[in-house]
Amino acid sequence: MSSRVPLAFCLVLSLAASCRTSVDTAKGRQALLERDREWARISSAGKSADSVLAFWTEDARVVMPGQATLQGKAPIGQMVTSSFRTPGFHVRWTPETAVVSEGGDLGYTTGTNEFTVPDSTGKTTKIAGRYITVWRKGTDGTWRCVEDYSTPLPPPATK
Repeated sequence: MSSRVPLAFCLVLSLAASCRTSVDTAKGRQALLERDREWARISSAGKSADSVLAFWTEDARVVMPGQATLQGKAPIGQMVTSSFRTPGFHVRWTPETAVVSEGGDLGYTTGTNEFTVPDSTGKTTKIAGRYITVWRKGTDGTWRCVEDYSTPLPPPATK
């Protein structure tokens, strides 16, 4: 009888191991890059704050230099709406890399961005930068941004 317990235990462990889902991280990276590219296209068009906001989670945070951290969709939505209403405002970014966790539910993207904003005189200026966004896959299978960090590039070196 005692020899059956280890055999049964091994069978259960073997079945449990085979039931684990394996994630194709290469496919996940490609899907995440495409999701970020889609968000960039919609944001750059500057037409619908609601469409842009749909890419963030309810508990998302946005961190930009010199500004208070925005937490949650309501403050982030106000920021997007206000930005789109600002004359001369434009945003664009280019996703360059994506990493997806082995579990397939977390990932991040990095790339370059550029904000066109009015300066203190009303003249528009471009601010080039880099970003990292942390993404979480929802129960519906959709990637949404949970952490969004941006920083300007340093000024070009003088020769």
